[in-house]
Amino acid sequence: MPVQEYITFCHICPNHCALKAIVEDNKILEVKAAGGSGFPVHMCSVQKGPDHLIGTVESSDRLTRPLKRKGEKGEGLWEEISWDEALDTIAAKLIQVRDEYGPEYVVMVLGEPKGLEFAFGQRFASAFGTPNVITPGNYCGVQNTESLRYTFGSRYIMARMDAPPKTIVIWGANLAHTGGTFSNIGRYDFNRALVSNDAKVVVIDPKDIELWPEKGMHASDADYWIRPRPNSDGVLAMGFVKVIVEEGLYDPDYIREWTVGFEEVQREVATFTLEEVEELTWVPKELIQEVARVYATEKPSVIGSGNALEGSTQAFQTLRAICLMRGITGSVNTPDGGHVDMIPPNYYPPGRFMIGDMAERLKEFPRSPERTIGGGVFQLSSRFGYVPTQGLVSALLTGDPYVPKVGLAFVTNPLLTYPDSLATEEAFRKFEMLVVSELFPTATTNIADIVLPAAFMHEHDTVAYWPAWFANFRANRKLVDPPGEAWSDMRMINELAKRVGLEEYFWDNEEEALDYMVEPLGYSWRHFRDEVIYLHGKSAYDPEKVAGYNTRSGKVELSCAGLAKAGVDPIPRFAKLKEPLTGKFDFTEEFPLMMTNYKSEIFMLSGYRNLGLLKDKSLPPTVYMNPATAQEYGLAEGDWIYIETYKGRIKQQLALQPNMDPRVVNVEFGWGDYGFKDANMNL
Repeated sequence: MPVQEYITFCHICPNHCALKAIVEDNKILEVKAAGGSGFPVHMCSVQKGPDHLIGTVESSDRLTRPLKRKGEKGEGLWEEISWDEALDTIAAKLIQVRDEYGPEYVVMVLGEPKGLEFAFGQRFASAFGTPNVITPGNYCGVQNTESLRYTFGSRYIMARMDAPPKTIVIWGANLAHTGGTFSNIGRYDFNRALVSNDAKVVVIDPKDIELWPEKGMHASDADYWIRPRPNSDGVLAMGFVKVIVEEGLYDPDYIREWTVGFEEVQREVATFTLEEVEELTWVPKELIQEVARVYATEKPSVIGSGNALEGSTQAFQTLRAICLMRGITGSVNTPDGGHVDMIPPNYYPPGRFMIGDMAERLKEFPRSPERTIGGGVFQLSSRFGYVPTQGLVSALLTGDPYVPKVGLAFVTNPLLTYPDSLATEEAFRKFEMLVVSELFPTATTNIADIVLPAAFMHEHDTVAYWPAWFANFRANRKLVDPPGEAWSDMRMINELAKRVGLEEYFWDNEEEALDYMVEPLGYSWRHFRDEVIYLHGKSAYDPEKVAGYNTRSGKVELSCAGLAKAGVDPIPRFAKLKEPLTGKFDFTEEFPLMMTNYKSEIFMLSGYRNLGLLKDKSLPPTVYMNPATAQEYGLAEGDWIYIETYKGRIKQQLALQPNMDPRVVNVEFGWGDYGFKDANMNL
């Protein structure tokens, strides 16, 4: 076969840069940034996209055949089986559990979406009748999108970087290394704004993150670097809101015509002082005042928040508090606003694919709190179609409301990535059958009953839409064949559905499913893959008037009746936001420091850490600390040190960062497999 040149997209971070792949005779010769293609390219300085693509395809660690456990769980004894035996065994167990206990005793355990495997898993759950779909939504994506939806009526509120903003707030996001911000501020967008508009930059992060690696720019070089106490972001946001409201840094006509609940916000910010905010956040009140004034008056202003905020204890209301900042200052869908609603392309919406066109099936098997693990505790999550990870762990360990029997896990490694790894392992061992689809052996495949070898993203055709709130739609085409007998997750789920009698909800093959996804665009899958490749949403921005809001009131809902109806505070309450900063998490003589965590710029979450091309660029598991703190405890740069909390302890290598708050220890997330088992922060 002659040399072929294809456009595809990286999936190792949310930027999803366009890549150009050179392929010959089922071998990838080269992968590089697809500059000049017309598609987005925000290539990271460490080039992790090309390295992880080539490294995964060429890895000798890949799982290549279905495996069935022979010995005890975790013993590492396996026998190779055929796909027919694997799928027949799983199907028989699913049918037995459904008939004896009910379909809710089967749980679908999903991780970060890549292509359509996440959507296929959700669709299977809907058709099978289980409401128990476990996802990392409780610490990735959902709090952000739903805070936007409840406030502005849309999940697609993006930073308007075509007209460079005058103020950029980077909040808990490392845009230079981990994929930009949730409002889609990419690293090159940020760089262009600095060059063309001399924008004021505010960085809110305990770590002195790189902002522009090529120029050696760090958070400490920004106009304002705020180093809050970890987990205090919601309190800090309410401090900003208080300044904006009480100093009148807003347009009263806009507030009157386009918002609901401003008076309630006024009453809430009167319940606390800036001195309290300073004490709780460690941020001087004068700095809070100055940054609030800059954000509210130097417009257009944008806030690019990141995944760090979603790891906080009051994540949803923290993001809602940030939405109050945007809403009160008229920063969304207004002529001088920095954020705008995006209208996604007219492909088949993933949410409808997962749940929406299952209306009749869901009448028979509703995703109601009464049927759902943790449904009575996590009231909002069941409305969004998922169960928080801790809901599953709790049910397996306590039997409340019941003990699930079967777990089907795709694109996820719970034993490493869920909070409290020891409790998670104990819980997952209670499954009568645990099925795991994976590229490589992991801590979770180690205790599985059946392991299914997964084809890599670039070893099969698929469409990619994640993060859905970015409002773009991409064709990820097959570049090479998968190794051995590896299958795409789409194919696994599609074939399993047929074996349990759900063929009416699925397809003869994966290409038919891809045709189904692009049909509303008027294309076949092959035409979209070969000719269109990429679609982006359209901006609702209007330079002449307010574009409007898709909330029930048609206005910005600073106070949200829909939340109150769901039993959730309609506005963020300062008293609740400060609860995690007192009591159990106070400093003690035994634990005198505060731990937080960061993600490596080399890897994607916990994945691909076995690949030589990436490992060679990476530091070992690294913990950051102020030099004065290290000196106090007799530690030196490069020491391997123990980090201990009331839950347990881990070991990472020490690096010193002079500008860090001396009370903070910043550990690295994602280690735990491939030789660093005692470095897993979730221990």
